[in-house]
Amino acid sequence: MRELRDDSLIDMKFMMGDAGFTDRYFYKQIQNGNLPPPIKYGRSSRWLYADYLKWKNHALPPVENAS
Repeated sequence: MRELRDDSLIDMKFMMGDAGFTDRYFYKQIQNGNLPPPIKYGRSSRWLYADYLKWKNHALPPVENAS
């Protein structure tokens, strides 16, 4: 897998797989102003990886070691 930079564009499939939430959850986050709206390319929606990481670090609690 290639390394993502802050200016990389990611899609909903990536966010759902990474965070484990549904697309409906993410669109609710956008509606509530917690996640920026997508950048539209025709019918495609993409988000800046930096914006997603900012949301993820703020919205999800840190995972502690389960040992």
